[in-house]
Amino acid sequence: VRPTIIKAGETWTKQSEPSLLASAPQTRELGAEQLRQERHRAFELLDALTRSGALVVHEASLHVLVAATHTFDASLVDTVVQHNLNPLAQVERSSLIMASSVGGKHPSQLLRAEHVPRLRALAPLLFGDGGGDE
Repeated sequence: VRPTIIKAGETWTKQSEPSLLASAPQTRELGAEQLRQERHRAFELLDALTRSGALVVHEASLHVLVAATHTFDASLVDTVVQHNLNPLAQVERSSLIMASSVGGKHPSQLLRAEHVPRLRALAPLLFGDGGGDE
């Protein structure tokens, strides 16, 4: 697993409604300077709503984007045929490690109950079961 750099595009599309009674949203392209102005406006609004941090914002959420590139020593076909490995299992395992680290939750709390036994067999150390050479 290798880190991946995500670069945002040069221009963004902003879709907004000019008022509560507006029938259709407006769409416009934003360049670098307009993006800077919009970001400044957003932080000014947040500052005003929280009275410069004096008020706590409850029920707020932060979205985190984590990207990784999975590489294998051999081609996909060689990984499956010659090495008898399931590349999807390796991707699932590393994705679960990242999600558990970022979310601060045990892997079993991040999965549907029907998937826990399969992934527990794949990565017992991840679930604290011991065993294996991982």
